[in-house]
Amino acid sequence: MSEEVVLVAYSEIALKSWPVRKMLENQLTRHIKTVLKRAGITQANVGRMHGRLILKSSDSLKSAEAIAKIFGIALIMPGLKIKGSLESIVLESTKMAVQTINPQQTFAVDARRIGTQSFVSRDIEVKVGAEVLEQLSKNGVRVNLDNPDVTIHVEARGEDGYIYHQIIKGLGGLPFGSQGKLVSLFSGGIDSPVATWFMMKRGANVIPLFFDQRPFVGDDYYEKAKNVSLGLRQYVPLDHYQLNVAPMGEVMKEIVEKIPTRFICLACKRMMYRIACGLAERKRACGIVTGESLGQVASQTLMNLKVLDEVSTLPVYRPLIGFDKEECVELAKKIGTYKLSITRAHGCSVVPSKPATKARIDDVQRAEERLDVKGLKDETLDKIATISL
Repeated sequence: MSEEVVLVAYSEIALKSWPVRKMLENQLTRHIKTVLKRAGITQANVGRMHGRLILKSSDSLKSAEAIAKIFGIALIMPGLKIKGSLESIVLESTKMAVQTINPQQTFAVDARRIGTQSFVSRDIEVKVGAEVLEQLSKNGVRVNLDNPDVTIHVEARGEDGYIYHQIIKGLGGLPFGSQGKLVSLFSGGIDSPVATWFMMKRGANVIPLFFDQRPFVGDDYYEKAKNVSLGLRQYVPLDHYQLNVAPMGEVMKEIVEKIPTRFICLACKRMMYRIACGLAERKRACGIVTGESLGQVASQTLMNLKVLDEVSTLPVYRPLIGFDKEECVELAKKIGTYKLSITRAHGCSVVPSKPATKARIDDVQRAEERLDVKGLKDETLDKIATISL
């Protein structure tokens, strides 16, 4: 008898010590169950074995597709659980090959053995390969070990065997939230969602923070940020997730009225850093994330990044710092936020034509003496709203 299952493989988790690996496996199991429930699959069981999670559900293929966007998963293999005897493996693997391999195609058998069986992996490959050829050679089917059209994979694990021919590539990385929390400066443009995604992939629970600069931006800019954050929601294996929205209009008004034009962007960004750090401290997060890339715009020169960092009370993580724009675009396309991010919207109307590119901290600090920095920061923090995603 065979049973439909989904094998789930991870990569980095296997390198951890046993207590850490167990913790990460448990977290990954919870995420799988949450995502399956969201996909409408309520009957699911997730078990553990060496180097694998094994998923049993009412719909194996749908389950495999649903969990493909969970961080921490490297490979997903929908297949069959069978008896682990060599005879059963040969019989069931041949059945799968006959159903899967088309006339004139090539195939290979890839086997691995874990346990103390009386046979080795090579025995499986030879015997299954010979039986498949016996049944399908008349259809022009041939063996190709280097670049086969179809590979029948066999895993002999103790008294059980697992066979599959399809491998879905996962995202890799570490389980969402396993490395703590971060707050992301989230604009809805191309870069900040990609930066957020990268830190999620490394196991951070990233809390998106959007700065609503209306009336200095259009309503469509606000709507775009919401849509892009919804695009990232598919990667978050939680029942509840929120976009935090900080009202930045009054802060912008003060900056435009009191700060020299060439420092407007830096003063604005420094206030964003302060507010983001304040929210991070309230959320017990470990730092803030930005989509900044070295030299991409005026505020992202080395000297200006130093000016920005000066106000941050927490570490600033910039996963895109060494990427150029084309690389960021390709990444945005890969994760599915690009089309949402390039939607036309009315951006900031007070960006100066000649912003400072090599600002000095002392000069910017003197300019900010005209602002009630602490008051603006605290007031904005207290007015942060949330949108359920």
